[in-house]
Amino acid sequence: MQRFNWLKVDDEDTLVTVNVKTLRNEDQFIIDSGKLIVTVKEPPIKGKANKKLLKIFRKKFRTEVTLESGQLSSTKVFRLRNTSSKQILEILGE
Repeated sequence: MQRFNWLKVDDEDTLVTVNVKTLRNEDQFIIDSGKLIVTVKEPPIKGKANKKLLKIFRKKFRTEVTLESGQLSSTKVFRLRNTSSKQILEILGE
């Protein structure tokens, strides 16, 4: 699991660190050079990108998701409740 340093287990939850790219053509998850990149169409204005990120995380992983840190940063940490790192990797096709 060392090559996925963007995943951190915290009790029954998993913390996922992402690099966000806004104003893109599509919403998608990309694993590149040991990082998880999430692209969204929305701009980083008035929380629009954060709201969209929460929505796509909840839909993709079908669990409760909270934004733990990075509200005003392009690097964010999300908490996925009752979800293992193995489940996350399986969903992302890794």
